[in-house]
Amino acid sequence: MLLIYTVAFNAEQTFRRTADSVFSQTRGDWLWYVVDNGSTDSTGALIQEIAKRDKRVISLVNEKNHVWNFGNNQWSDVIQAHKEEDFFCWLDADDVLKPEFLEKMLDFALKNRLDIAVCGSDHLDARTLEPRGARILNSDLLVEKEGFSQYFIVYHQFMRTYWAKLFSLSVMCRYDVAHVPWWLPYGWDTLFTQEMFRNATRVGILAEPLFDYYVSAKSMSRQWKNKRIESDRYLYQAALDFLVAKCGSVSPRNEEVLLIIYMNAIQDTLNVLVKAEIPEADKLSGVLDIFSHEYTQQAAARENIGALLGNVEDFTRRRRELFSSATTWLLSCREVLDERIEAYCDAGVFVSAIAGNGGAWVFFKKLRARLFVDRNRPGDARAEVDELAELLPLDQDVTSLKQQLACLSGHSDQSNQTLV
Repeated sequence: MLLIYTVAFNAEQTFRRTADSVFSQTRGDWLWYVVDNGSTDSTGALIQEIAKRDKRVISLVNEKNHVWNFGNNQWSDVIQAHKEEDFFCWLDADDVLKPEFLEKMLDFALKNRLDIAVCGSDHLDARTLEPRGARILNSDLLVEKEGFSQYFIVYHQFMRTYWAKLFSLSVMCRYDVAHVPWWLPYGWDTLFTQEMFRNATRVGILAEPLFDYYVSAKSMSRQWKNKRIESDRYLYQAALDFLVAKCGSVSPRNEEVLLIIYMNAIQDTLNVLVKAEIPEADKLSGVLDIFSHEYTQQAAARENIGALLGNVEDFTRRRRELFSSATTWLLSCREVLDERIEAYCDAGVFVSAIAGNGGAWVFFKKLRARLFVDRNRPGDARAEVDELAELLPLDQDVTSLKQQLACLSGHSDQSNQTLV
């Protein structure tokens, strides 16, 4: 039996398209569980309409969006009534299964004794319906044993989402909720699919696009949520843990892959954060949090990033763009609270150095030197001023800072003599 599972919230504009794709399948031995997740539009009525028309559609209802009625509506409840040899497919209420999806995917899974079957997908703009690219391989790929380490860079892109796949219920029954924490506001689908891959013995990727994914500006990945920054870190560590559990260790190549994936993730998070409708002080807190963390510093410090993937130039450019974005935003800050100013300077010096922005680096170094002078910290100030004086011996700002530091040191000496 083939099980399809959809959670729909206010999807009246897209749900018929999705439903048509299910009814158009060339294989008909399926059950479609559709949850009206507290919709306030006509989504519920549409679900009821198709459920009356076709007994293979099972209508479920949640009274409130994202508030689950435990015991009957969740995917984990649905699979309890079925056999381990059955297969499960996630389908969002705006996406489309191509007509041969179920037939070809099940044939691929059975022929190759797969726990998880994956296919390619075409990506379309949800507003214009124009093509936005595709996620597809040039040839089929079977992954087992050492292949989970060897082909990690290939299959990881497919492991990030739960759609365009068939999961055997034998794998889904071994799901460990501890690997997918409830608090995660972003990346749940990646952790869910990663948990399925963790429990799978054989995974296959079919080199054919049998799924249409509609890219929407309203998707979770394009919205600011609390704990998103923490989610990026959790996803990075969880991927490391996955490789250790699955392969026994993390190869240097896969470690570099994950650092690059993390770097791409914080670039997306930074873009969403600075555009979010939240106070600038909160944005600054987020930026400082991202760029003070050890994972970000590891990505910054890695020499010849991309060398193990054969493309140092491209990944070095991407890293520079990430840190340039952070530098530009920090320079644009109109006001920084006193208690944040030192962390602001530290972050500015760090990101501008990695970005290769010498002018910004000097700006933040001078600002930090002034801060240390103002706060009567001559030792810290001297280290900053000496470094600036070596690089810019004739700079007026540096000369002024040297004079202020001399006065500060002299005053400190006089104070010490008085105490003696």
